[in-house]
Amino acid sequence: MVVQYCASAKNGKAEPNHFGDVMSQRETSCMLPAVFKTPVQRIMLMANGNLQRVLSAYYNLPVSVEVLFNEPEEPWRLKEHKLPIRYCRDINLVCNRIVVCSAQSTVDLLTTKAADLVISKGVGIGQLFRYMNVLPTFTLLEAHLSDHNASFERLYELRSDDVVCTIAEKFPDGMLDPDFCRRL
Repeated sequence: MVVQYCASAKNGKAEPNHFGDVMSQRETSCMLPAVFKTPVQRIMLMANGNLQRVLSAYYNLPVSVEVLFNEPEEPWRLKEHKLPIRYCRDINLVCNRIVVCSAQSTVDLLTTKAADLVISKGVGIGQLFRYMNVLPTFTLLEAHLSDHNASFERLYELRSDDVVCTIAEKFPDGMLDPDFCRRL
């Protein structure tokens, strides 16, 4: 399922679906399946690269990134700078020592500029768009509720001319409880 995301200016022209939607003056419409009944589910499903900040605000606690795995798929491409270079990445978003989201992603470095930032300059994959001063487009590709509606997951893409990230996120059962991270 691809979710319809429509942003239009007052003049009726379609505008890009990227981070710029938080800074522009236009109407935005996000049509999500009716099974996602709670506002917080819909907000998290449409978080476009800012889920860590959204979760921190929701729980009113710090949320950190725990990198479990971040490696090039074919390390020989690094030495030869043969594009594209794909990184595979697994992370957890952690709040008060509790995992609130797990994510697996592929990050394709499409240009020498992006590859140089990661390989030579040590820029983290998660900071690439910021370092390049690029607003990637966001596309929600899939969204699913668990069988008992206690958790959900999503698959989305962040894309620019330099980098494409495809990210699958899973949210644990009960994480929508505002006190989920205060249970310790």
